[in-house]
Order: sequence, then structure tokens, then C-alpha cells
Amino acid sequence: MTIHKIHYSKEDPKRANVVNYSCNFNCGWCLYRLKTKPKNKYMEVKEIKHILNDMEINGVNFLGGEITTYPHLEELTYFTHEVLGVHTKIGHTNGYISPPDYIDTIGISIKMFSDELHKKYTGKSNKPILKNFENTHDKGVQIKASTIYIPDLVDDEEIGKIAKFIGTVDPEIKLHITGYIKIPGTPWRIPTYDEMINAKEVAESYLENVDFSLYSSVNDYENKFSKNIG
Repeated sequence: MTIHKIHYSKEDPKRANVVNYSCNFNCGWCLYRLKTKPKNKYMEVKEIKHILNDMEINGVNFLGGEITTYPHLEELTYFTHEVLGVHTKIGHTNGYISPPDYIDTIGISIKMFSDELHKKYTGKSNKPILKNFENTHDKGVQIKASTIYIPDLVDDEEIGKIAKFIGTVDPEIKLHITGYIKIPGTPWRIPTYDEMINAKEVAESYLENVDFSLYSSVNDYENKFSKNIG
């Protein structure tokens, strides 16, 4: 079991955030590497359902680490979507594991388009990700895509390939590009504002809706992110 907390979003008090701890990738640039194992105990499925059932909610957002590694995700999303009848969202996933059927919205992060690079830096092939991306779209799920701009690793060329792929699926899918945030002990630097603008313009060659965010530090990111999820 890897679900360790449930809380309301401060911005939308009628949405519950169900938070997971675990991941199946080994990305050197990931902020998740800085997190410590939760001190509170992991929650049983029955307990999660009971809490959600007692909440006055109109939506549930599953997130944290890599939520698709949670073994009972299908059961929980069925409960929220079909039993409770609320909007069911996977806030973010790397897309390596096929998401459950009972979702309305999903955020999928494509780290790299080159399979060779993807295997080297995440430990996994990106072929299942691209296939799951297409299949999820074909099911009618609303997708929000994302990637990370890492100077000299995932730069304009690689982001252009990612955007081109997304555009072949649906050019109206939104792509958010996050500027790399410096992690101690890693070789990469934070991108400049001009580099982010250039990457955005490259992606806009294939997609109709592209934006980006650029943070100066881990603390800057966490302060802004915490306001969005509660």
C-alpha cells in the first residue's frame, strides 16, 4: 500500500487529493528524490473509500510519486467515478503503466522522445508511454501533457519531437513545459527565460496550446505548488 494521505484542495474545497508515495522511474532531475518516506502509515483501500464517501466532494485527484504503481488504483477510480459519481483525475503520471478506465482527466509527462535517452536517464523505454498516450486519448480522456526543459539534455530539439508526437495525436492537447529546477549533485543548470521562450515557440509549431513555468529554486517551486494542491 502506498497511499499515505487525503486532503482537500485549498483552492477547491470540494475536491479531495489522494496522495501516493512510490515511483517506477529513476530520473536524476526529479524533485521526488528529495522527499523522505512518509512517517504516517499507508492507508487501506477500505479506509480510503470510507473517508471519500464521507466527504462532500465533486472531484477526486490522484497524485504523488507515480500513482499508477498503486495496485488498487483501478478499484479506487471505479469507486470515485462510478459509485460516488464525481470527476476523477490522475493529476500526473509518467504514462508507463496504462491508466485505469474510470478517469475523466489525466496529466501525462513525456520525459524524452528518444527511446535511447529515455532508457538511459529513466531506466525505462518510452514506447509504452507513447502507446498509452494514444490509447488514453482514443478513449476520450482529457489529456494535459507536460515535459521538463533541461539544458543540453531535453532542449529545443527533443521538446520539438515531443510536441510533434503530441500533435499527431491531437494538436489541441495542452503542453506545459517546466524549466528544470536545480537538484544538488546533478550536472544540469536551470534554463534561462529566453531558452524557455524558444522551447515554447518550437512546440507551438505543432500544438495550439503551449505554456511554461520557470522556478528559481526548489523552495520557489514548492511554495507555488503547495498553493495549488492544498
